[in-house]
Amino acid sequence: MILTDVFALGVALMIPMLWAAYGETLMEKAGVLNVGIEGVMLIGAFSAALGVEYGGGIYAGLGFAIVAGLLSGIVLALLYVRIGTDQIVTGIMFNIFAFGLTTTLAVEFVRATEVTSFAQVEIPALSEIPFFGEVLFEQNMLTYAAFLAAPLVFYVLHRTWYGLYARSSSEYPRAAEAAGLSVWRLRYAAVIGGCVLTAIGGVALFSSSGGFVSGLTDGRGFIALAIVILARWNPYWIVAASLLFGVSEALQFQADRIGPLKDVPPDILVMIPYVVTIVAVVIARASRYPPAVGIPYKPSAKAS
Repeated sequence: MILTDVFALGVALMIPMLWAAYGETLMEKAGVLNVGIEGVMLIGAFSAALGVEYGGGIYAGLGFAIVAGLLSGIVLALLYVRIGTDQIVTGIMFNIFAFGLTTTLAVEFVRATEVTSFAQVEIPALSEIPFFGEVLFEQNMLTYAAFLAAPLVFYVLHRTWYGLYARSSSEYPRAAEAAGLSVWRLRYAAVIGGCVLTAIGGVALFSSSGGFVSGLTDGRGFIALAIVILARWNPYWIVAASLLFGVSEALQFQADRIGPLKDVPPDILVMIPYVVTIVAVVIARASRYPPAVGIPYKPSAKAS
């Protein structure tokens, strides 16, 4: 069935952007705007390729990517939080740096030709449900983990002391400091944790692509930024928005099976996810960023 195939592929394609959007949500809720999300995803994908090449498999690649995300987070946290650089300019420069670094190193170190995908896991009984079974319950473990992460991220942001304090640092950081909180430390944790989740998105992209090539992310990090705005920083709506973009991307691969799209030029089909991104940003123009997002913070008394 065409509809089933489109949505099943759409679910697979949404996962890299979903992980990246989770990471960006953590950071923005703490007051940090990470425009370098594309670069972190690219480094995560490249690290996954290294793990396959030298670690023996895709799970080693996942471990490599988590470490790379951790290191990227530390670097960006120092730049964004400690030094207080302009977050938009720094993020753009980080993207350029990541593209150049991974492209150069891939030529020397990445030659993996073995299967690099996570194994598909069918959930008994649930996978037999018409439509939903094939779409949702015949995926890999990283996909299942991405869906299970939505309530976890929501819980961390809205039901824990850290989430409460982090959100205060993006709304009224001076008041948070007056209450005895370290805005810097809250943002350090958010940036590092957010980059780890974003790097996992890079692993998902590498796995679904079957290999690493220069510029593999191809704008998906920026789409994840749009998803966060469209979903208004709600992890559950982030899942829905990610599915929208995943399905819009899947259409270009299934176009020859869909009557109205058969005669559409391929270049137009490739544009679909990016057109959807522009439309989504326009629709979400009323979304209000927390007041302190993207603004470096200087403590009155450096206790951080």
